[in-house]
Amino acid sequence: MLQVKACFGMYPFPHLRLRLLCFVLLCVFSAGAQDTLSLRVMFYNCENLMDTVNDPLTADDDFTPRGSHHWTSFRLWEKLNRLTRVILAAGEGRPPALIGLAEIENDSVLSQWLRNRAMWKMGYRYLITSGIDTRGIDVGLFYQPHRFRLLGWEALRIPMPEGTRPTRDLLHAWGRIPSGDTLDVVVCHLPSRLGGARASRPARRAAHLRLRALMDSLLYIRRQPALIVMGDMNDYPVTKTFLRDLRLGDPERDAINTDSVYDLMIPLHRRLQRGKLPTGSHKYAGDWGFLDHFLVNGQLLDTASVPYLRHPRPFSLPFMLTEDRTHFGMRPQRSYYGFRWEGGYSDHLPVLVDLVCSMSFQASEP
Repeated sequence: MLQVKACFGMYPFPHLRLRLLCFVLLCVFSAGAQDTLSLRVMFYNCENLMDTVNDPLTADDDFTPRGSHHWTSFRLWEKLNRLTRVILAAGEGRPPALIGLAEIENDSVLSQWLRNRAMWKMGYRYLITSGIDTRGIDVGLFYQPHRFRLLGWEALRIPMPEGTRPTRDLLHAWGRIPSGDTLDVVVCHLPSRLGGARASRPARRAAHLRLRALMDSLLYIRRQPALIVMGDMNDYPVTKTFLRDLRLGDPERDAINTDSVYDLMIPLHRRLQRGKLPTGSHKYAGDWGFLDHFLVNGQLLDTASVPYLRHPRPFSLPFMLTEDRTHFGMRPQRSYYGFRWEGGYSDHLPVLVDLVCSMSFQASEP
């Protein structure tokens, strides 16, 4: 500060001092901007992103050329092009570094997706589970290796109560972000509400317990844990059993502790209920809500140190929506509405969050 004052003292004319002050402030802010970068993280339930081949071991018959949905290679390619359009728009000039994916049938679908010219240019690689879901769908992850250096990954089976249908595995990946920190990412698609919320609750509780055990272990073994869990939880941010089983905190109203886990959708749900958000991530019976969540540990909510998270939000643009003629307003434009080909995107909207980190190693484009 003394050096700055001395420098200003060399310029007795006020207009020269003002110019010098602006120059100094510009240099300071430019240096700060170069020291950090923002990585966009996205979760998207792609709604029945299936291949066209009948698998005799799974209930995928509807999504074949001769099935009830007349699912052809042309329609699959159309859907992949449309989903790519969403990813490009969500990146706002720079693609998301991490994209969690739900309702993906197998790796052949992701492999075909990455042959799309725009996806190939973005340099994504993928991970996908291979579970025992009765419909044969899994969860996956797109990642850019120049911004997320994969160190390892695993698929974790969820033990289900007797007499309950098997569900999707959890996908856990860990890697280095440009700050040098290790980021743990978990992608999940928990059991559905098929048969009613109450009847299906035991299945989701089993999944909650497995997910909570995984989160506890990661928070215990990491020196400075940085954990992002993203997925279709098939529960809303106000569902009591969901909050209790996973021991989730409210990032706006609860004390922030490093080793506690918080649901970023709780504040968004309040804004949605007050009419301050136009959409959630899913619309059911005319009401918008959040079935798709980001769960994070408290360390990532501390904006005084990096890395930290900011701006969780649902993402939509007009081309992703269509008129809701059954209820009111707008709804996500789907690939199928019932058995009718609608030529859209998904019955879910993606959710986004930005991870701010420092640059200990140079993050270059692929």
